Amino acid sequence: MNTIANVSRRLVLKGIGAAGGLVLGTQLIPGGYRFAAAAGEKTLDPNVFISIAKDGTVTIFAHRSEMGQGIRTGLPMIVADELEADWSKVKVEQATGDAKYGDQYTDGSRSVVKNFQRMREFGAAGRQMLEQAAANQWGVDVSECKASNHTVVHAASGKSIGYGDLVEAAADLPVPAVESLTFKDPKDFRYIGKPVQICLTWWWERRNTRSISAFPA
Repeated sequence: MNTIANVSRRLVLKGIGAAGGLVLGTQLIPGGYRFAAAAGEKTLDPNVFISIAKDGTVTIFAHRSEMGQGIRTGLPMIVADELEADWSKVKVEQATGDAKYGDQYTDGSRSVVKNFQRMREFGAAGRQMLEQAAANQWGVDVSECKASNHTVVHAASGKSIGYGDLVEAAADLPVPAVESLTFKDPKDFRYIGKPVQICLTWWWERRNTRSISAFPA
């Protein structure tokens, strides 16, 4: 026969003391779910916000929490635009609380204002590493190579190569210094300030893939 025991808070605390402590854990992302690369696969990680897998999937880590202003979409859009990534191949993962991401507060509607240039720098660094990897492979100057929608193109020869195929070579290159970065002309922005379709992969993808219209905050 089953019985119901009424356990007081005092009794629980006494039990914890006797056991030497209690550890509570929580997992916000479904267990075992990996967005980019399989375990052990080489990826291009130019910084803590970007990871590019050999299949071309770009995972962008959102370090601010969504507070109804599109931050979880807006910040990754800035990175993806400067990276010249194909948005359909981008997945957004919520970053864990960690000092390596810097300020992770979401307050005062300041996330984009405070992080706009930083996000551009992170995207530009990844793009330039991919362009350099392609230039090395083709034996041409990097100035002749241009990233465009998830590929690097050498206009003079008509050659092009996808991001995924450049991951291993780019991963061995040094990350460019901030002062050496070049940025897109705002007139060439593809995502910044424009509506995009997003898939809330971190929670819904295992159930149903859905798309919603989103605007950067």
